[in-house]
Amino acid sequence: MNKFMFAFLLMVSCQAPAVDYYVVTNDFVRVRAAPSLDGRSLVMLNKGHLVIKLDEKDGWTKIYFLGREEANGRTEGWMSSQFLAPETVAVNEALKKELVLADKGAELGCEKVIGNDFIQGCDLYLEYALVKGAGLKKIKVNCSAELVAKTFKGDLIPVPVSQTLEHVVTAPDERFSMNILMKADLSYQLTEVNLEGHRCRIVESL
Repeated sequence: MNKFMFAFLLMVSCQAPAVDYYVVTNDFVRVRAAPSLDGRSLVMLNKGHLVIKLDEKDGWTKIYFLGREEANGRTEGWMSSQFLAPETVAVNEALKKELVLADKGAELGCEKVIGNDFIQGCDLYLEYALVKGAGLKKIKVNCSAELVAKTFKGDLIPVPVSQTLEHVVTAPDERFSMNILMKADLSYQLTEVNLEGHRCRIVESL
């Protein structure tokens, strides 16, 4: 079992500087150390991964993102701008100003088939909390994560997962949780599954 814990505010309050959130629009997009195809490849991100835009140069965008073990889980690099788009999740302006959703951690557990070392499924547990939620009755939260599975032959397979869940709010600082289940295809003979990154965000409130 692999456990990765992150503490990171996924939305910012009105006192914080403006942040340009973008999402990756394709799978297997490389992040490079320099704004060029000759730049060293750092990692590949999949469609839907949330990043922060830092700079732009000659068709390349410098980004900051979560999901790597090095540098305390934070990484900067360059991605071709054609594979990025502004985040367009419909969150009303009042919610952006008043509400903060804090990530309280994640835990990934996987089960192997009895009699061999191949993984048959995994359960991703996510926990998050309202920091400012006075007056809210319900929230709808979407959580997404990037998993990387390793096969018996040593190949790495990216496995993006996502789920949306509605919660009834009873306190302005209430904690919530979500489980995302992944069933493995035994023909891939997976020996290991790691959590590379995750995020939860409010997509609707009442």
